[in-house]
Amino acid sequence: MPLEILLISQDLQLANQLKKMLNSFSIKMRVSFEPLEHLLQQISGVVWDLNSIALPKNPSEIQIMRSQVAGPILLLDQTAEPVETICRYFLNYHLDDYIQKSPIEEIAARIVQKVWVYQNKDRLQITKQGQANSNLTAGHLKIDLDKFQVKNGHDRLSLSPIEYKLLLFFISHANTVLSRTQIASAVWGNTSGATLRIIDTHISNLRKKIEKQPKNPQMLKTIRGFGYLFKVENRATNTSQAKS
Repeated sequence: MPLEILLISQDLQLANQLKKMLNSFSIKMRVSFEPLEHLLQQISGVVWDLNSIALPKNPSEIQIMRSQVAGPILLLDQTAEPVETICRYFLNYHLDDYIQKSPIEEIAARIVQKVWVYQNKDRLQITKQGQANSNLTAGHLKIDLDKFQVKNGHDRLSLSPIEYKLLLFFISHANTVLSRTQIASAVWGNTSGATLRIIDTHISNLRKKIEKQPKNPQMLKTIRGFGYLFKVENRATNTSQAKS
């Protein structure tokens, strides 16, 4: 799963500078004039340039964007927003950072750090439980945490950032029934209605990729009235230790 950031901006100079900076950290960058849904589900974070493109006036559009992105959302600004507006960005919309009048080096550093936190949150949780360091096995799945790769046997799976985070969360809570609210809080960092409504879709997409028979799932099961259960006989283990 490559790390890729979406920059929403019309500033080509900013785009070129930021692309060059992030490239040195092995993070790719796309540029768009709007947060297209098919892009949001494929990237690891969003940087929104408020200087050239304003946020949507409809709050639900911002909430939907937040629910689609399994990574940080950062705002860039050259003017001073009112304190109430900045607080709303964090508390109502669950955005991750508001960067005002900062040099490109600081902007890049903030992006890299925020992406690192999102990518490693579930890994740190797994390590804390003493289950793994770099390589996991869960049933027929093998996960390389360093390369963000998942294999089904010898076949490498093409997971979106959200699907990858979902899988790690399920693995770290294997054989435990999880509610949609728990999943939304852990994977997206919020429990807004927009997020809860799309969980089933993302889990269905993940199931199609990891299950041998998606219509008769053996690992990622729906528990009607409660949520989901990721069932595996061998819980997440360190494959390097298993060989020794």
